[in-house]
Formats: sequence, structure tokens, C-alpha cells
Amino acid sequence: MPTGRTLSLLGLTSFLFLVSTPAALAADALIVLLVLIDGRRTRPPSASRQAPRISSLGAVTDITVTVTNEFSRALSLRVTDDLDPSLRRLPGPGGQDEWEEGFPVDVPARSVLRCHYNVRPRARGFLPLGAIHIRTRSPWGLAWRRSTVAASDILQVQPGVRDLLRDRGHAIHRRLRTPGPRRNRQWGDGREFESLRDYVEGDDPRTIDWKASAKRHKYVVRNYEAERSQNIILAIDAGRHMRERLPPVRAGETAEAGRFGGGGWREVAPGDAQGGPLDRERMDYALGACMMLASRAQNFGDRIGVVVFDERVRHVSPPRRADPPSLARTLAEVETRLVEPNYPLALATLGRNFRKRSLVILFCDIIDGSVSRALVQSLTRIGRAHLPLAIAIQNPALEATAVRPVGNAADAYHRAAAEEMVQARATTLQVMRQAGILVVDTPPGDTLVRTLDKYVEIKERGLL
Repeated sequence: MPTGRTLSLLGLTSFLFLVSTPAALAADALIVLLVLIDGRRTRPPSASRQAPRISSLGAVTDITVTVTNEFSRALSLRVTDDLDPSLRRLPGPGGQDEWEEGFPVDVPARSVLRCHYNVRPRARGFLPLGAIHIRTRSPWGLAWRRSTVAASDILQVQPGVRDLLRDRGHAIHRRLRTPGPRRNRQWGDGREFESLRDYVEGDDPRTIDWKASAKRHKYVVRNYEAERSQNIILAIDAGRHMRERLPPVRAGETAEAGRFGGGGWREVAPGDAQGGPLDRERMDYALGACMMLASRAQNFGDRIGVVVFDERVRHVSPPRRADPPSLARTLAEVETRLVEPNYPLALATLGRNFRKRSLVILFCDIIDGSVSRALVQSLTRIGRAHLPLAIAIQNPALEATAVRPVGNAADAYHRAAAEEMVQARATTLQVMRQAGILVVDTPPGDTLVRTLDKYVEIKERGLL
């Protein structure tokens, strides 16, 4: 490829056409010949890339490209590489276009230079990083020689939880930060005996140990702790409702002003280039909660099973000791599809594969009437053998539209439709509660904390 210097020389020779056409053509031919000779003398350097094997959704990830100049002269280069479309390259000191157009690098003779850039994953999964492309400036500066270094790396993007743990004052953080594999005592309404202690006012009389009280001539009560080694089944709806992108709104917060304006809501970028809060799929909030729940279950010694489904059952993992890294690899492959979830099929499969009584935690949302009825019937059916818990993740845009002031006819229609959907959702959740199904109705940003709270509550009360 010609450089700017070559194009300038060709521009100057164009004035020769005013004097002599043969002379101008001869000058152009000479310049082209020099470009070819200079280009053939150019030898590209070697290059490699160092990328982490694992990253988290929305987390800033550093990638390094190493250029090795084995020649006796300095090289002037432009370097870039191929990225999966779901990896957003963050702007560096010189601007984002530096890498898109080729990052300028001057490598001294017989030396190694490392170039760094940051990416921010916008989707889960196994995202490929492809070939490295180098343009090397020729010794006379008349040509760029393009070369490609075959490189193939896979960045495993796991469900991220960092943005979902902003509220550091919540009690669940102190529980989760308990270091080491030691046994965590959770006194409450569990059913595993832990110790005896003297009765104090306010203790439940049902916990009095009458034999021990008779021996000590005073009231003695039993301490219980949460049961261990129980089955937790994560049932993950991967249908169309879980594909919606939602901001990390929490209880008491509202959607960003103007984001859902104009009679409905409009599509927005899923996270700004500076690393601000990332709009996630509803599925991502669910998977983040699954990851932290697995970490908590590991402390209790509980076993984790997984069922992923949409119109078909996509994945079934039998209950095994909670292993967060293994679960993260499984969840990184979960993909939402624009289909209706088949709750009867999924929960019937769950009932056949998991015989031991388990806590079934279903991550979903409830909007469509016919699908909701199928869900309630299926959860009620498996409730005879298991303890169902539905985690329903709200849509802040829908909630905001249902209460927005009306300014024109279009706004009125949008608000009426939103109110109808919100009411239908609330009715379905109430029917589920009346059927004995545990329900957690949560804003997206509170999904992780509220799921863990409910899990710990179930353990402490011995509901399972």
C-alpha cells in the first residue's frame, strides 16, 4: 500500500504533464518501481497476544499485544486485531480510533514492545479474538506492507455480579464475605440440632428440651441451625421475556429520566464506553444471582442442579456439590431465544429427573396470560414433591409507563396498555402465592440480594 509520501510524489509529477507527457509517465513509472522495490525490502515483525481466559460481563478487561522486532533497524508500525462484535474496545488516551484504524507503534531495533488496550464484554459466552493485523512502513517510507499473524484466543465471559453488588451496606455482603470453608452457624428455625443453652425470655417454648431441663433443674432450649446437604435446582427460563435489556434499577429508584420517554421506550446502548452501569438482559440478572447463590450454597454444603429451557429443555445438570467455577462455565453458554417458554415440559422434565425433595428456584417473568396459567399449574404440580420459589424480575420501563402522566392520546394508549400488563402480572403473582408457591417480585438491580435473602430465610426456617 502506498504511503502519504508516495502519493505526494505522484502529485508532484502530475505537473510534468503540462510540459511532457512521456516524461511524466516515466517519472510515475519510476516512483511505482521504487515503491515495489521498497515494499519487497520490508520485513514484518512477529506478534502475539495475551488475553485473560475468563472475564465477567461488563467488566473492563486488559488485553496485551506483544510486537517483537528481530531486525537491525527500527520499525514503524500500525497494529490492530479482530474482536468479536460483543467486545467493545474502550477509548485510550489518543481516542478509540487508534486501534480501529491501526495503533501507531515505533519499535526500536532488536527489541520487544507491548501494547495494551481494554475491552468491555457486552454479552456472555465464549467470545473469539481473531488474527492480528500489522502494517509495516518500508525503509524509504514509500509503502506499507500488510501482514497478518494467525492468532486465536477465546475469552470466556461469565455472568458478572460486580455492578449488582453496589449496596455494600446490605447484610448479605457480610455473610458472603465470611472467609474460609468453616461451618457457618445460622441459628433459627432449622432442623439440625446444634447445641443446648439456657432458656431466656422470648424463646419459643417448643424448643425446650425437657429431659435436659429436668437434669439441670432449669429450662434448657435446643439451638438449631440451617440444614445442610440439600438439593437446590436452578430452573432458568431462556425464553423471549428473559431477553429484554433492563437497567440495574433498585427498589426506590426510577428508570433514568428520558430513557423511556416518548410514549413507550426506545433502545439504548447497553452500557457507555467509560464503563458506566450496563443495561443487561433479564437473563443476566438471573445468572448473576445463580452464581452468588452457588457460592452461598457451597458454604452450606448444598448440592446445585440446573435446568435451562425455552420451548425445549436445553440443559439438565444433576445435583452435585456446589462448584461456582464449573457452574460459571455452564451459565456462560446460556442463550436466550425469541420463543415462548414451555413451562409444562420443563417442570415435568425436572420432576422426572429430580426425585429427592429440592428447592426449585425458577427465574422468569410473568406477562402473557396463557403462559402464566401454564406456569402456575406446573409449579403447583411439582409443589407436591418440591418447594418451588419463583423469582420474577420486573421491567422498570413497564412500571414507569404505567404511572407516567398523560400528555396526548398516544400517551394514554401506552399507559393503558402498561397498566393492563402490570395488573395482569400482579394478579398472576397473587395466584401463585395463594397456591403455596413462594414468590420474590424484584427490580432488576435487587435480584441478586433478594434471591440470597430468600434462600437464607428458607434455610433458617427449615422450610425445605
